[in-house]
Amino acid sequence: MKPIKSLLVLAIVCAPVVASAQGYYRGGYAPPPPVPGGFHNRTGRLTWGGAIGLGGMHDGGSAITSCQNCDVKPLAFEVDGHIGGMMSPRFGLMLELQGNGQTIHSSFRNGDTVLWQGALMIAGQYWLLPQLWIKGGIGVSNLQVDDTYVTVDYGNGGVLMGALGVELLSARNFALELQGRVIEGEYNSLNDHVTSGTIGIGINWY
Repeated sequence: MKPIKSLLVLAIVCAPVVASAQGYYRGGYAPPPPVPGGFHNRTGRLTWGGAIGLGGMHDGGSAITSCQNCDVKPLAFEVDGHIGGMMSPRFGLMLELQGNGQTIHSSFRNGDTVLWQGALMIAGQYWLLPQLWIKGGIGVSNLQVDDTYVTVDYGNGGVLMGALGVELLSARNFALELQGRVIEGEYNSLNDHVTSGTIGIGINWY
């Protein structure tokens, strides 16, 4: 999908949410009292959402992330989701799922071979400014190589994640954000680690 069409679809999806939020306040209901520093008063609220992104994957020496039979190294893609709760206006604790994939072999006859890294983490998110946050997570990951016929499982390992985001649309109950994420899994079966870095768009509800 072309970038202009993608932005148009995103605007159509987000418009009802923004309009309903504006209508709520215009209808005579007062917004929640502000908290010091201009942060949204989200304390005690459920938080859930997800994001998609593009970037790259890199190993520490085993060369499993290099793409054979490729003219250029393909972009990696990323999807993540979370659910948790806001402990204060500036801090949320959540369960985080993330998956990264990248083509490592391209074949017209047999199809592409894809490297997959998935992770399950406990994550904490802290707002440095009302629309700027950082996030860190720790958990377990799994690494697999999957083609049309065979799946090779490299096993599980420990994983660390870090993220930085800015809320492009920011309300007490909703946020549309631009975020960067880096995640690294360590695998004893390879005596190696795999790092994934992506930039993407996220949507969150509170």
